[in-house]
Amino acid sequence: MKKLLMPVMLLMTLSSCNHYYKAITTAAPNTTASFNDFKDTQKYYILRNGKEAYAMKNISISDNRENLQCTLEDLPMEHQVYAYNGDNPKLKYKTSVSKEYDETMVLDEVHIYVMPGTKTEKGAYTLPMANVQKAEIIEPDTLKTKKSQTTGTTIAIIATVVGVGLILGIVAASSLAFVF
Repeated sequence: MKKLLMPVMLLMTLSSCNHYYKAITTAAPNTTASFNDFKDTQKYYILRNGKEAYAMKNISISDNRENLQCTLEDLPMEHQVYAYNGDNPKLKYKTSVSKEYDETMVLDEVHIYVMPGTKTEKGAYTLPMANVQKAEIIEPDTLKTKKSQTTGTTIAIIATVVGVGLILGIVAASSLAFVF
């Protein structure tokens, strides 16, 4: 009986629902107006230069609004979900009660991409707005998440019904075997 429960449990685990996000590209990314003067303190800004990614801290805009000043720092682990998995077409994140594995912080990120060849390094940094190639705001993909949850629930129900049916069938068959 334990051998039959294992496949049912495996099916239920594999069918668990996923949470998805999507990257929305902003219009006119090389203007400071696109970033609302970086006053959205709920967002976490990340500078992307090819495969490099930096946390942007202490962001300010020059008086002529053509340059952005900030401090570039190493990107903390909790903000590396999209920075290093962005090429993954599934764009999934994990939620957990443990902060160590909770990847929901990806939903607070803004990724600013610079033109190829732009020099970036940690420390005080000035970015000419003309060097901004694109910017992406990360948002929940509610449609894809809802489809995943519906599919996961459906598979779990079917697996449970099949598993219970198999167990009842085996119990009934073994009961009949004792009668004869």
